[in-house]
Amino acid sequence: MNRESPMGLLFILVTIIFTVVGQLLVKQGMREVSVGLGQATDVTQLILRAFANLKVVLGLGSAVVAALSWMVAVSHSDLSFAYPFMGLPIVLVLALSGTLFGEVVPITRWLGVGIVCVGLFIAARS
Repeated sequence: MNRESPMGLLFILVTIIFTVVGQLLVKQGMREVSVGLGQATDVTQLILRAFANLKVVLGLGSAVVAALSWMVAVSHSDLSFAYPFMGLPIVLVLALSGTLFGEVVPITRWLGVGIVCVGLFIAARS
């Protein structure tokens, strides 16, 4: 199998994009769902409200698309080549969580992401 086939790389990219978009949509949707709910929220009520929220549903749909895309990606690439790229959503979600949601990201998390990035660089070049 060609570990760097254009089709494999395309679907790795699609997987990354839909993974990140899905996480961000679920987070935003759950922020909307949890407004007005107390700390001791009934889990059933939370889940029902979540499935009534379009952003949550689209986020979960994005996860399904990401999974289907991943199936195509690994059918065209070596898993040992493709899998390290799954660290990229960690980097992107961390960067975007501060920007989009105003979350404070401590330096230790950035250090961890930096280590992940170095690892991804090394793995992609091997």
